[in-house]
Amino acid sequence: MEIPAFFATYRDQRMMLTDGRFSAVTPKPGTEFLPFSETVSKVVDKTQRSPALFVDCDSFEQRQFSEKVMKHMRAPGMDIWFMTYVDSVEDVFDAFNKDADLVFAPYHFIRSEAELRDICSVSDSFVPVISVHRGKAITGRRSSSDVLKVLDKLVSIGFYRNSVMDSGNSLDGYTWSVIADDYPSTIPIVDRTGGVESFQNTIIPYPV
Repeated sequence: MEIPAFFATYRDQRMMLTDGRFSAVTPKPGTEFLPFSETVSKVVDKTQRSPALFVDCDSFEQRQFSEKVMKHMRAPGMDIWFMTYVDSVEDVFDAFNKDADLVFAPYHFIRSEAELRDICSVSDSFVPVISVHRGKAITGRRSSSDVLKVLDKLVSIGFYRNSVMDSGNSLDGYTWSVIADDYPSTIPIVDRTGGVESFQNTIIPYPV
């Protein structure tokens, strides 16, 4: 299933969608803005209770969790997947305060492995996102690693569901095939579906 990703921001006392994009380090807001509710309702089939990913651009811009998007997000009739900035287990509690079914957050922003383990122990609905740059997983400000090694680490901690975000389409087909075979619950986040058809769900940015 292709799941749309909407880039959300709260400005001028209104929830808006923007033509944002995923990048290797952090999601980026765009320059065009549309009303949130009207746009989402035209895209998502509420009769099927389809999921959609809402990206919290405000928190990523501030590099800390901000509750504005989370508090004002209204998306009845659908499963809400919420991507936001998380660096501690306290942020996870805050992010689940509304209607999110799953919370996604970049793995490389989480403060430490101890925080990661605490997050895993308190929620089975948290999805770590491995950000990929030039075929490597970002693991910190100046560090990277093999994507499969990071997936193996997350699974060993207890995260049975993970996400791999390859906005630059730099992972080769062989790596995606290994991920599909060995980590079938992985949710790819890509700009196009080519090469990831074997996954149950794939997240694609919605073109505002």
